[in-house]
Amino acid sequence: MVIQPVQALPVPSPIAHAAEWVRQGADKEKRGDLAGAIAAYTQAIQINPQHSETYLSRGLALYTYGNLRRAFADFNQALKLNPNHAKAFYHRGEVRSEMGDLGGALTDLNRAIQLQPNYPEAFNHRGIVRAEMGDMNAAIADINQAVKLRPTYTDALYNRGKARTERGDTTAAIQDYSQAIRLNAQLAEAYGSRGLIYAQTGDKSAALRDLNTAAQLFQRQGNPEHYQQTLAYIQQIQASNP
Repeated sequence: MVIQPVQALPVPSPIAHAAEWVRQGADKEKRGDLAGAIAAYTQAIQINPQHSETYLSRGLALYTYGNLRRAFADFNQALKLNPNHAKAFYHRGEVRSEMGDLGGALTDLNRAIQLQPNYPEAFNHRGIVRAEMGDMNAAIADINQAVKLRPTYTDALYNRGKARTERGDTTAAIQDYSQAIRLNAQLAEAYGSRGLIYAQTGDKSAALRDLNTAAQLFQRQGNPEHYQQTLAYIQQIQASNP
């Protein structure tokens, strides 16, 4: 009787092993376990430190977790490994804008759009940055392009409404807020912003209707700061002359 040698099980390659950690990280992120996702992506990076997408994934998880500096470092590394990564430029631009570096954010978003001209998120966020820099016309032009690329882009419609409000175009702003609400009836900010315009233009009943809806949504969505602020607006309008 000849005894056959036992064959060893195949050992996964390092790249396959890293990919499994990335898969686990994505799964944890979907379940809301950001700390677990970050840990899994870190394991993947330790095994394969040359994969730009893993740095991007960990950077996004860190950004959602609120760790802007570490997210920024990961987006930097993703771009070091892949200098033409449009998404990494976009997300680094997001982080820079939140950190107050509007000039750096604009540079990153310009590069993201140069690399990927049909990038609605990049146009929308560049519009936000330009609005914060005080250039409302350029902001609206950018957000127009975002809406052109994606007509159902609720956030862009809301942001264009804000920019139009700042420019004094209240009629167009109301149209944008109304369209955003039609697309997403849970968008408390749009009800609140539209309600404030109604209050400014003298339509007290419409203002109170929108602000009450906004307050209910903020409360239901666990946003106590905006809920209290909206209640204060309601009280001011109720106390004002008819």
